[in-house]
Amino acid sequence: MHRFSHGPRSSLPWVLLLLLSTACAPAVVPAPAPVQPALDLAAAVEAAELITPAKLTYHVHALAHDSTLGRDTPSPELEKAASYLADHFRHLGLEPAGDGDSFIQRWEYRMATLDPEGTVVHVPGQLQPVPAYPVDYFLVPGLRPTTRAPLFFAGTVGETRRLPEEAAGSFFVFDLPVAELDMEWQQGLMASMASAEGAAGLLLVLHPDFPREVLAQLGPMTAEQQAPFPVVGMAEEAAAELLAAAGGDLAAARAAAPAPVGEGTLEVTATRRLEMHHPPNVVALLRGSDPALRDTYVVITAHFDHIGVGPPDERGDSIFSGADDNASGTAGVLEMARAFSALPRAPARSVLFLAVSGEEKGLLGSRAFVEDPTIPLEGIVANINLDMIGRNAPDTVIAIGQEYSTLQEVLDRVAHRPDIGLTVIQDPEPEKMFFFRSDQLSFIQRRIPAVFLTTGDHEDYHRQSDRPELIDTDKLARVTRLAFHLTFEIAMDPEAPQWTEEGWAEVEQVLGPLSTPGR
Repeated sequence: MHRFSHGPRSSLPWVLLLLLSTACAPAVVPAPAPVQPALDLAAAVEAAELITPAKLTYHVHALAHDSTLGRDTPSPELEKAASYLADHFRHLGLEPAGDGDSFIQRWEYRMATLDPEGTVVHVPGQLQPVPAYPVDYFLVPGLRPTTRAPLFFAGTVGETRRLPEEAAGSFFVFDLPVAELDMEWQQGLMASMASAEGAAGLLLVLHPDFPREVLAQLGPMTAEQQAPFPVVGMAEEAAAELLAAAGGDLAAARAAAPAPVGEGTLEVTATRRLEMHHPPNVVALLRGSDPALRDTYVVITAHFDHIGVGPPDERGDSIFSGADDNASGTAGVLEMARAFSALPRAPARSVLFLAVSGEEKGLLGSRAFVEDPTIPLEGIVANINLDMIGRNAPDTVIAIGQEYSTLQEVLDRVAHRPDIGLTVIQDPEPEKMFFFRSDQLSFIQRRIPAVFLTTGDHEDYHRQSDRPELIDTDKLARVTRLAFHLTFEIAMDPEAPQWTEEGWAEVEQVLGPLSTPGR
């Protein structure tokens, strides 16, 4: 899952956008089930039985094995994972639906990285230790290669305070009192940006408990776009040394804020390297059986990339395995494909199985697909996205966004199947806006009804400890069966899912008006 992605791109840099009530779903009367031949329904129940914990376990271990080195986008290991998926789809007899006659769809990725040798944050003329990139800090480059300005301590992120005129032209220094990249981080950073008028740059002093390995992860990611001015997020002890080199004191600056810091200046130099890559999506098609509906599609998505390799943790593990995020959802797509392939007759509508890369870089693979689709985009009636579906409470799954469309009615019909054994709930943390933070967003932006199935966040998210042995494979199998039955119902129903009027109004409150013709 891409925890930090919110809404469409804007002129703000990627990291400023991306860093930038518990209850069950309300009782509703299920809509009448579509009329379906009894043989088709019986065959679907039998096919769902092929989705087993053992088969899912095999896929999760294969995708999250140490040899895949975290499946970064781009990487040779991501290519190996793509080949694994394509071979599986080929073995099932599905149609290739990538580029030409291939299961692989390539998309263009301009990758920018900061050169550690040419990236420096320091106080010129001082002998104090220079912070190391990206061990001590992350950096969002500004529009100029080098920025030099005095320091001004502005206070704590999120505080509403008017800075004096003397602050203009300085690096504004803010305390960032959060220990992880969550919604509080994003809201605070947005508040800092809003109050940074006249700043030469931002220096964010990170919480003492902020994990250093996250800085290493953010390093290459934040280099991909630019800000109007440089934004530095620095570990507290390194920031204290930097302020001391400028003739100031961190504790004293906090007490005196808002106030200038020392007499020295901060200089930030960023050297970027641009590379062109063409990472893979993997796309397979089960052609529908109804001549009137086979040119309409239900699209099943999961991202198969993760965040690669970073500094070792306390156990010496440097590989971010990404078992739940998102080998679990990818395994679900593979076994849904097996179940659909086993049906004696394909559903009325076509089903597209889409494994995307680049999700962790900002939903790039799914966006590339909708911008250059290998099937007619106007024929897609729904998107079911699987992302992190193998952890937490054994009897609960979250269907994020279900209430915005008639997909909720379909879920109500299928959720009580005896082979599922799950309570389907709405998003318990709607304020975090998860509906707009995974690959379903690319389809929502094209007005395609979508639902995001997940079992939620946990302490191993984006850590080396997200290992295959922690996956609840029995639950993973039941979530996958739920997704299978949901997809089957949509694919057999001559009535396509629709946004509700109230639901779409809420979506547009977040995304703004979308002009793409919808349904």
